Amino acid sequence: MARHIHATTLILAGVPVHVVAARLGRADPAITLRVYAHVITKQAATAADVFAEALRSTA
Repeated sequence: MARHIHATTLILAGVPVHVVAARLGRADPAITLRVYAHVITKQAATAADVFAEALRSTA
């Protein structure tokens, strides 16, 4: 469980997936992408919200 929390926290903080994969001891980041796809999707939605807010602020 600590491993999952560690990886999730790093991904949500914006650490590149290949770096997270290396910290987990994985040679192939594709495995990390598959396992943590739900976190990456959430991160993308958050990025979209930040961008939308930035656009509203400049209008």
